Amino acid sequence: MKQLFVILAGGLIALLLCASCSSNGKANVDDSLLPVKQGNKWGYINKKGEYVINPQFDMANAFSDGLAKVSINEKYGFIDKDGKYVINPTYSSATDFFEGKAWCVAPKGAPVLVDTDGKVISEIKEARSVSNYSDGLAIAVNDNGKYWAIDGDGNTAFELPIEYAFASNFIDGLAAVQSLDLTFGYVDKKGNIAIDCQFNSADHFMNGRAIVMSGDKYGVINKKGEFVINPQFDRMKWDDGRYIIQMGDVYGWCDEKGKIIINPQFESAAPFLGTKMALVMMDKQCGYINKAGKIEINPQFQAATLFLDDVAWAYSGSKWGLIDKDGKYVVNPQFDEINLSDIFFLPVRETVESEYFNKDGIVSWVLSMLNDNKVDGMKVTATSISDFRKKYRLGDNAVSVEKKYSPDLKYAIFAEGTFVERRSDGWWGTTTRSLPNACPDYAALLLLLSDSSNTKPLYDALIEKFGGYNGKRSSGQYLKLKAYPGCITIYASDKPIKEVSNDELGWRNE
Repeated sequence: MKQLFVILAGGLIALLLCASCSSNGKANVDDSLLPVKQGNKWGYINKKGEYVINPQFDMANAFSDGLAKVSINEKYGFIDKDGKYVINPTYSSATDFFEGKAWCVAPKGAPVLVDTDGKVISEIKEARSVSNYSDGLAIAVNDNGKYWAIDGDGNTAFELPIEYAFASNFIDGLAAVQSLDLTFGYVDKKGNIAIDCQFNSADHFMNGRAIVMSGDKYGVINKKGEFVINPQFDRMKWDDGRYIIQMGDVYGWCDEKGKIIINPQFESAAPFLGTKMALVMMDKQCGYINKAGKIEINPQFQAATLFLDDVAWAYSGSKWGLIDKDGKYVVNPQFDEINLSDIFFLPVRETVESEYFNKDGIVSWVLSMLNDNKVDGMKVTATSISDFRKKYRLGDNAVSVEKKYSPDLKYAIFAEGTFVERRSDGWWGTTTRSLPNACPDYAALLLLLSDSSNTKPLYDALIEKFGGYNGKRSSGQYLKLKAYPGCITIYASDKPIKEVSNDELGWRNE
């Protein structure tokens, strides 16, 4: 759901910039200092092209909430407008600041919520990823794909039902969600369904309206889920009370009722977003039009941005410079790169990924996989190999399934038993016959860890929960465990597992 407006011109990307936003998913962006790159380092200039903060960073983002995210030696921190560190570059990743807060992740750490003084407000160990704040809430998701909302203090506001496969940020009081059948709807800030899942795609709400896709066409709905612009366009983008529309291969604008006000004629287009001119492309060159659709600055640039007050970035030759509203350079092209950052886009969804190895979460998941004397919901010796294959949508000869639990962990489930019969056919030799109704003797759950150093702690935690590496649980389930760095194997069945030698069990350093 991230909104990135791009125009391709001469093989380059023309970026749209939106300045000084503050609510409804908008970052509080300060455009008085602009991040630029000369050579291999980033710094900040004013709109006269003068350096205010000299090039010294490996990466530099725009200022938001008074701070800018920068990186040195692959570590992220935040500086003030004097170029001084407010938050030292110690994090592996970080969001920009939204609503006075940012999410940061230290090496092998969980996401932490920090304020503009660098104070840690909370830590979320159970989250696999977490998004920036918007409408007072952030959205997190765990390794099992469960989404929940986090309030401004870092506490859980509410959990979303597991049947949602995706949840966007809250904007204008609603968040788009995707159901397991891949249709989209909306929930309110209490987690209640506001608009049933029924659309093929769904954008954020702004001013009580949202762009959705129904069938293969786009239209606009209100907060009752009613169409106020019927699905009729190939693409649509919100533009401050009007909409950019795509019809075939060309772009134009319609009003809030769907009436075309600027005929589709441009090769690409970016929104006005409160400015007097919009960026368009004609004949593979970028220029600007007014709200009547008339050319204000002739298409002549390979790439360009929306105006920041009285100036805009434009690309010519191999460098970026600043132009005025007459299209003339006021700062000659001299910069190798500019970074307008996602926070300039309206609105934005920015996330960080956890690096924390959630041992307790994995143990809990393993217990759920081996719950009620079953393996992933199957009673091993009562589930035929054909039913096993149907459950995981496997081929006719498959006896295992491999899946990804998290970036830290992959797993596989093997059905172990006799599933074919070999018979002597006399002079003709031996023939093999499949036994689709045969049931496994036991199942093997393999845990494959990307960081082998995490194996022994996880193994020890499982042993503690199971009461040893060879035994019978109170549910009647028989378990045997063996492990070595990078791999843990759990054998499970509802009857004794005689086929696995006890000599093979336990921890091995091999």
